[in-house]
Order: sequence, then C-alpha cells, then structure tokens
Amino acid sequence: MYEFCFLTADRGETFIARLTTLGLAVTSRPDPMNDAVTTVAIPDTIDDALYDQIEQWYEEETMRNEAIARAAEESDEVVSAGIWVQLESGGSSLARVDANMMGRVLSVLTPDELGQLVATIADAVEHPDVTPICHSKSTKNTG
Repeated sequence: MYEFCFLTADRGETFIARLTTLGLAVTSRPDPMNDAVTTVAIPDTIDDALYDQIEQWYEEETMRNEAIARAAEESDEVVSAGIWVQLESGGSSLARVDANMMGRVLSVLTPDELGQLVATIADAVEHPDVTPICHSKSTKNTG
C-alpha cells in the first residue's frame, strides 16, 4: 500500500475525492499514535505514471495546506509539523518538528529527499555503527 499522511482538519478529504474519481480502493484511518493525523492508503499495484500523478496531487495538497497554515500562523494560531519515521518493526513514529524549521528544510530538500534522510537516520538508530567514519563502508551519493 502507498500511504499519505495528513495533519489537517479536513483529513485529506480533497485528496481522497480525487483518488476515488480514479476508481481506486482508498482507505482512510486515524494514526494509532496520534488521532489528529489521518493516513490515506491506496493499492501499490498502480503503474508508475499514475503514482507520479498522485504524488504530484499530494505535493499540491501539502503546499496548499502549508499556505493555509502560514496564514493561520500570522493570526497567532498554533502550527505544527512533523516527520513520520518508519520503523523496522513495521510501525511508525511521528517526530514533531518546529514548523519554521520544517519550512526551511523543505525549502532546500524535496519531500522524497527528506524521507530518505529520515530513513537513513532511523536505520542508524536501529542498527548502530560505531566504527569511525574513515573505516565505514562508503555511502552512495543519491542526490
């Protein structure tokens, strides 16, 4: 399953509506660790071109929600941000991040790049490597 997370009051309703027009089986559920977060899932059997289109819709929705959040921030409303960390056990954890810091990070990294960075850090936490960096396996430059 491909999963998309929403930390918005509408719980991704616009995104879900777009997905259902494609005839996809869409499920939506609150996150078990934080019921303010909604996870929207679709089958992972779709072709790459369709997935790319859906990912673009998700990014558009995320940017729209970010703009709404920034406007609310100017009105002194609370704005929160977070990064979902996938764990080896199959579970996930929400790392809450200052919204301003998240904005700065996303100004230089794509959501995919940020996800790769977080996955690398999570792997390092779950599988510690205490060898000096000069003796470690070389890492590939994926960017």
